[in-house]
Amino acid sequence: MPDSDALPLFVACLPGLEELVAAECEALGAHVGRPPRVGGGGVACRADRAGVVRLNRWLGCASHVLLRVVRFRARHFAEFDKRVRAAPFAEWIEAGACVQVRASSARSKLYHTGGLAERLRNAVDAGVPGLRWLGPDDEDDAAVVVHVRVFEDECFVSIDTTGRPLHARGYRLATAKAPLREDIAHALVLASGWDRSSPFGDPMCGSGTIPIVAARLALGLPPSLPRRFAYEHLVGFAGSGEQEHPAEGASLRIAASDRDAGAIAAAQANAVRAGVGAHIEFEMAPLSAAPIFRGGAATVVSNAPFGLRVGSDPGRLAPVYQTFGARCRYLGPGTAVALLVADRRLGLRTGLPLRSAFLTNHGGLKVRGLVGAVDDALAGSA
Repeated sequence: MPDSDALPLFVACLPGLEELVAAECEALGAHVGRPPRVGGGGVACRADRAGVVRLNRWLGCASHVLLRVVRFRARHFAEFDKRVRAAPFAEWIEAGACVQVRASSARSKLYHTGGLAERLRNAVDAGVPGLRWLGPDDEDDAAVVVHVRVFEDECFVSIDTTGRPLHARGYRLATAKAPLREDIAHALVLASGWDRSSPFGDPMCGSGTIPIVAARLALGLPPSLPRRFAYEHLVGFAGSGEQEHPAEGASLRIAASDRDAGAIAAAQANAVRAGVGAHIEFEMAPLSAAPIFRGGAATVVSNAPFGLRVGSDPGRLAPVYQTFGARCRYLGPGTAVALLVADRRLGLRTGLPLRSAFLTNHGGLKVRGLVGAVDDALAGSA
């Protein structure tokens, strides 16, 4: 990619998922200049226009792809107004686009975010003709959102090329109790090391997010259903992407089960909407009799009950984790495990050699992705 074609980007994600997002960006052809700072909420990288389209369509652990337009220092609003009006918005935003502005500020004299947003809107409106403006609470999947973030008088102006967040995949209309965000599910599947062809299962599948993510990965499908993106209203991005070619997946075995009949019904409906209903075997079953535990070595990935999120006493959840660990051990050597937990001590009750793959936020809680494998010493042990 010639330097002249490389655009400065910031790929936003949940804090804690930066390393997984960086690996995804590199696999999709973006250049990540230095290791991401864990907890920074994103990854700085560079890509051409086709790369921006590719990132939006194929990233699974990220939420937005931001194009960095301009960066400058300003200590008062007159200086901010002058500098932001010089930004080349017409080089990026098409005339007549649907646009919103958002502003944030920390540790700066420019602390009034309403004043920042008003001046940013005036600058964009003066630079690009015929814009359709949305209010701060209005929604449009493909709206172009122009951000200004001020930190210690340093102003960063970016354009969101994504629109609706990438973790909103478009297929999960039915939910069970405490649904898992799709980007966290994607991160957990990637962290498990699954080869996308060997047996895979989730014995506590809820609304089916984890097995659906796994099936779309194995079939070579984009994380989201077909949708609109904000880049469609940016200059030079139309028609920049390539078409996907789904794999056959004839030998794919993904087992999903839950003890709750309503959860299974929701998961099946979501899988059909996601186009993978024929590739996932759903069954209502308790954890101890989950179908993934009836065969040999497999990859077992699950979002364990958190207690606080599902209304149960965390102290009463230990048997769930003990059963999960025992059933995984009986699958034998070569079994890989990934488990999302809110309490690491409960994860240890599995008796499995689990290590932390990531720590992030979900539903107001800190959650940790634990990963590990069953070896010869553990196989079959009680």
